[in-house]
Amino acid sequence: MTVNETQDQEHQPIEETNTDSNENQDDESAEDSDAEQAPINKTFRIGCMTFCLAAFVSFLWIWHHQTQFNDNYRKASFHMRNDEPELAIEAYQKAIKNKSRTIFLKNAPTAYNNLGDAYMHAGKYPQAIETFKKVIQMSPDMAVGYVNLATAYLMQNEPTNTREICLHALQTFPKAARLHYNLACAYALTNEPQKALNSLILAVDLNPELKNTARQVDALKHIVPKLP
Repeated sequence: MTVNETQDQEHQPIEETNTDSNENQDDESAEDSDAEQAPINKTFRIGCMTFCLAAFVSFLWIWHHQTQFNDNYRKASFHMRNDEPELAIEAYQKAIKNKSRTIFLKNAPTAYNNLGDAYMHAGKYPQAIETFKKVIQMSPDMAVGYVNLATAYLMQNEPTNTREICLHALQTFPKAARLHYNLACAYALTNEPQKALNSLILAVDLNPELKNTARQVDALKHIVPKLP
């Protein structure tokens, strides 16, 4: 055996020892890395589960109150058809209360508008006025809120407020026949017959059926014969 072969054999165990040492170091590094990632993965899983649970609970909450809104809304409509405005008011109030709890779908201008109509049928004009104001706040692009607010003022014998509401709303809704009609009523009640006639002409041009309606109103029936 040569000197070189002897030297190779002497060094061979040392190389194997170094290899084993490197493998052990790699295993230890992997274990350390896994140990570091374990809390992160656990936190991530907990976060995902919490989010999913919150989303599910929110869905149940919204679904429940939306269902309650629908049920009470139908009850209120039923009572209005049966000329039971007091019961309708109670049902609409419950419907609106549940609607406000649906988080993302809170506004219900139609329900408020119907509630205001129920108040008017019950002769509760101040409540109707405040309710129609809320309708306008929620949906300023809907003429019906202004029409009904003006009507409620008329029912409470406040023609000046009716005139102001109608003149303001007509700037946005010039073809709303009911606004012209209510304005005609307001002018008639404040003893301005020519203005009342002009407004009634516009109203009837937009909706001919309002001519028959005007014949049944004390403030307008003497103006109807002057219509062209």
